[in-house]
Amino acid sequence: MKFAEAFKFQPRTVAKIAGAAICLADSTEQQHVLAAAGHMKISPTIFSPEIMELRELKTFEFIVADQLIAQELVLLFEHHEVDGNGISPAIIAATRQESVPSSLPAHLECNFDGILQFPMTAEEISKHLSVIMFPPCAFAQRYSAAWKELRLNRRIVRSVTAGVSIASATAPDLPLVYVNPAFEEMTGYSRAEVQGRNCRFLEGHERNQPALAIVRDALSNRRKGIAVLKNFRKDGTPFWNELSLSPILDDDGQLTHYVGIQTDVTKRVELEIALRESEKLAAVGRLASSIAHEINNPLTSVMNLSYLAQSTECSQETKDYLATAERELKRVKLITEQSLRFFRQSTRAQSTSPAELLEPILDLYQSHASNARVTTSLREQPCRPVVCMESEIRQVLSNLVSNAIYAMKEHGGKLSIGSRETKARGRGREGVLFTVADNGTGMSAETLSCIYKAFYTTKGIGGTGLRLWISCEIIERHRGNIRVRSTRRAGASGTVFQLFLPFQGIASQREIEDISRFS
Repeated sequence: MKFAEAFKFQPRTVAKIAGAAICLADSTEQQHVLAAAGHMKISPTIFSPEIMELRELKTFEFIVADQLIAQELVLLFEHHEVDGNGISPAIIAATRQESVPSSLPAHLECNFDGILQFPMTAEEISKHLSVIMFPPCAFAQRYSAAWKELRLNRRIVRSVTAGVSIASATAPDLPLVYVNPAFEEMTGYSRAEVQGRNCRFLEGHERNQPALAIVRDALSNRRKGIAVLKNFRKDGTPFWNELSLSPILDDDGQLTHYVGIQTDVTKRVELEIALRESEKLAAVGRLASSIAHEINNPLTSVMNLSYLAQSTECSQETKDYLATAERELKRVKLITEQSLRFFRQSTRAQSTSPAELLEPILDLYQSHASNARVTTSLREQPCRPVVCMESEIRQVLSNLVSNAIYAMKEHGGKLSIGSRETKARGRGREGVLFTVADNGTGMSAETLSCIYKAFYTTKGIGGTGLRLWISCEIIERHRGNIRVRSTRRAGASGTVFQLFLPFQGIASQREIEDISRFS
């Protein structure tokens, strides 16, 4: 049986052994090597090729064996690379001066890490082994440190919460060669599904985003770039991806890869959009209030002139015309006054009656409702005043009324608005319950589950998808709640919104001052 056949791979785990393995037929030579190992402070182990397992031999720093056995070991270790990391024990062959020429053949010298030519004393063996083992030990230490660093870096990349993707810059179309688990979780795609593909598949049908120009510029100029892109997960849901792109160069300065760091910034982008939309609405409100104020002054003058004209000598027909004009002017004046009240920004919470919140909204939307063939009815029960940010609650009620009229714009309908005192379910808190009901087209269960989500709209390009989302934020600050029921059943379709607002939703002076400071 050959020497290599004596070694069998065993599934058991072997404890790490530090030191040298010795397999010499000559007992004197064996003792000299043992003594030399002691001088070097290395723990020696004598082994027999028939009983020693390969896994155990792999753990030694070096092996001293007779020439034939050493040759078998070299072939064996070359065939079975140690754990895939390329490190195996140094093989030192023991030869006898009478059995080999003064210089070994070149191919034999290359096979071994070192050669001991006996007879040699223990001191000579120690010095010789020190010379032989210095380069392999130094290399092994550097290699081991590099291997540990590589494994640490791999664990870091796999553990970070941001998505990491690596694309090959030397292959056509920059295919992905690696993505970490966070990328898989963020996008819903597995590593196997994305490997070999260009990452543009995440863009879906959004191929003309302005931010893509930043990515293209970074790729064409081989430099870093950061862009916020609208991407799509595997299930089709959109998300905003902040992509940080970096080129990777080799030792010769040649571009080999691109590394992309993906961060889901959807919440941040949605908040920024909501803030911009809120600023636009505030600007429109201030503009409308300013226009109404400017109109109010000349309007008062025209009304006075109309009154004076009716006092002059003129025909009855002319007086009738002037009376009609005066009524219309009064109506215009009422609208401007309500606009001033509606868009006046609250700087602090104040006590307001439900009627003061609802009536300006009905006046503003009366013409809009008439054009949509919608009849409105207001049913108010006597209620105590409620402490709130007046402009904010009026904005919420305005959103509900506007949506109700929109739901009936095709076939007309009835809009019912009411207010009454009540107690919140389960909490016993007293407050006002506002009801806005319509008999429009109603909403499906899918739509109902999404109406409070930012940017969700059923109005196409005519809607922002922010009104109900902002309304919920306002109601939450007032410690209230909003409920909705809707049906699409033929002959009984419609939607009912109920808004509960506690009497002291924003009551404490400290809260009032905080809201005033940040509003």
